[in-house]
Parts: sequence; structure tokens; C-alpha cells
Amino acid sequence: PSDIDKLQTRLSDDKNTLSTIWKRINDKRLPPIPKSVLSNYFDVLLDYYETITSNKILLNQIGKNLLYLLQLVNNEQTKSNILNRLKQYHVILNEQIENDKFCQVDLSFILFLKLIAHLYPTSDFLHPITTPAITLLVQAINHCSLKSLGSCRQVLFLIDLIKQWISRSHRYVPEIIVLLIKLIQLACPIEKSQYFISSSSKQIENNQLLVLKKNIDLSNSIKLTIFDTNDLDDNNDSHRATILQTYLNHLIDFLQIYESLSAIVEIAEPFKSFLVTIADTTKCSQISSQCREILNLIDTIQTTCLTNRKHLEQGKEQAKMLKLFEPRFGPVYEGKKNSRLPKEYNERLRLRRKYKREHKSVTRALVLDTEFIAREELKQQVEKDTQRKRKVKDIQAQLSMQEGEYRKLQKTK
Repeated sequence: PSDIDKLQTRLSDDKNTLSTIWKRINDKRLPPIPKSVLSNYFDVLLDYYETITSNKILLNQIGKNLLYLLQLVNNEQTKSNILNRLKQYHVILNEQIENDKFCQVDLSFILFLKLIAHLYPTSDFLHPITTPAITLLVQAINHCSLKSLGSCRQVLFLIDLIKQWISRSHRYVPEIIVLLIKLIQLACPIEKSQYFISSSSKQIENNQLLVLKKNIDLSNSIKLTIFDTNDLDDNNDSHRATILQTYLNHLIDFLQIYESLSAIVEIAEPFKSFLVTIADTTKCSQISSQCREILNLIDTIQTTCLTNRKHLEQGKEQAKMLKLFEPRFGPVYEGKKNSRLPKEYNERLRLRRKYKREHKSVTRALVLDTEFIAREELKQQVEKDTQRKRKVKDIQAQLSMQEGEYRKLQKTK
């Protein structure tokens, strides 16, 4: 199919259309499909991917197909298509930020960034696609709304997505730390909190949004997924507990990701006061125990970091050595030659005299050899000239004899 309308028409007629197309692409018995056609099909399939937000199985299947197609045709057309979509999301996000200062992220935006993390390496800091994508993701995190439990659920999806992006590279994202602090502050009673970070009323309307008012059993709680479409009641403690439990799980993951950083002591310090307050004031025993586990984890990480932390040491500048000149001792005359000279100097003089003597004898021998060779070459040349002259005389004598005989024959005739 050349466009998304034709693809949707074929899918409405036959649900196995994608499998049929995939078999045709992988069929080696038939001639290969041109790369331009595969690139066009990649664009169509990407359009169809963005229209589906509820079918998890179909999304996974299309994601695998897109990955294989990208391996076949990783050309400029596919890259420009993905970059254009990122620009469109960027424009939409900027419009929402300009209007309301804070925004609620759409599900298609999260799925698209999740697809990019599946198609391209997220550990590359200079990648032409993943770098602008993570910039867009960080911008969405920095301006996300926390007015309701539904918006908090969307924020948790963004947190999970950023965790997936930095799990290998351990890239430090300060915006995610600020967002985690804002979220945990919603679960901490203001009157019992030692620290409080003020936020805009356009971002947070209820500062006690995640404060639990009764004990909730979370043993049978359902894990939050992107495909959950049910509305969350802001006054329902079970929904609050599910959001808070998911948040604490993400916090543990981020602490484990950033535990190798030398600044993890300062990064984790703001969470300790909030966790202590929640553990002491919350009415949910499971949340309280989980907060205490995180506190123990933070103490362990901070202790390990402080023991391994070393102060920065400025390298010492190496001293430059002065040039030392060896003194030269010469002969001293006191009416006669002074023989009280150092042994090294005497040895040096003896070797120098020996060198001059040997050099003179070798030079004389070379001159004699050169003269001998010249005489021999001249002698050989003279012998060659003598032989040549003798041969010339013999030839001339024979010619004169032949000429005399020829004249005699002419006279007799």
C-alpha cells in the first residue's frame, strides 16, 4: 500500500494483511522489492503506528516490522520522516506551553518516543535522531501538569520512558530529579514536612493530591500500563496508593542507575526528609515499609559513595632541570708541562692522538690504493690501444697486397 488509507482499507478486508506483506518482503524466491518502495511502506506503517493507541499486540508487531524495515532501508528518507514528526510534536508542545505554561502529554507522543528508543541507540549522545528526541522528552517533563491523578499517571509513563532511555548510558537528567521531588511532595503532608518546594498553581492545584487517608492493601494492585484508559478518581485512596507505589518503584530504579555518580549523595539528600515524613505519617503500612527500604538504600549508597570519594588534587608542576655544562680542563704550564691532570682528561688526549694517527695512516693507504688503481687502469688502456693499432696495421697491409695483385691482373688483360 502506498498510503495509510489503502492500508486501512486492506486491513478492514483482511486482518492478516500485515503478515501477508511481511511474508512478501521476506520471500527470497521472488525478486527483491526496491528500497524506494520499502521506504514508502516504512512511512505508511509509521503513520498507522501513530493511529493505534489501544492494541498492545498490534503495536508490538508493527514495532518489530519497523525495526526490520529500518535495517533494510536506513536511508535519508526514513530519517527525515522521523525528524519531521519530532518537529511536529515539538510545535504542538510549544503551543501548549505558550497557552497554559504546562501541558498534559498525549499518549501517541509517549508511544512515538518509545518507538524511537526501540529503533535507535539511546546511549549515543550525538545521534541525529535520539538527541533531539530526548531534548523534546525533557522539555515535556519540565512542563508537565500535575493537577490530577490522570496527569500524574501520564507523568509516570514519561518517567518510565526516560528511565528506559538512560538505563545504559547513565546520563544525568536534572529535570527528572526535580519532577520526582515534586511528585513525592504531593504525598507528604505540608504541616509535617520539614522542607517544601513551591510550585506554580498552573502545574499543581492540590498540594495534598497523593496523601493517603486510610490503609490500602496493595498486594493485589494492578501495574500501571500505557494502555490504561480508565479514569482515576482524585478522591480514591486506592488510586492514590497505586500511583504512589509506582512512583516509589521508579525512585528505586533511578537511585540504582545513578549510584555510580560521585554526586549521588547530594542528589538523594532531598528525598530523605520526604521519605521520613511519609513513612511516619502515612496510614498505608506497605507504603511506609517501602519508604523505609528506600531510606536504607539511600544510606547504603551514600555511605559507599563517601568512602570511595576522593578529593581533587591539583597536579604539581614538574621542576625544570638547569642545563649543566661539563668543565673543560686543559694543560697547565709552569715552565714545564704539568703532568698532574685528571685521568679522564689524559685518557681522552691519548685516544685523540691515537685517532689522529690512525686517521692519517688510513688516509695515506687510501691515497696509495687510489694511485695503484689508476696506474693499473692506465696500463690496461695502453695495452688495448696497442692491440688495436697492430690490428689496424695488419688490415692495411692486407689491403695494399690485394690492391697490388688487382693491378697486376689489370695489366695482363
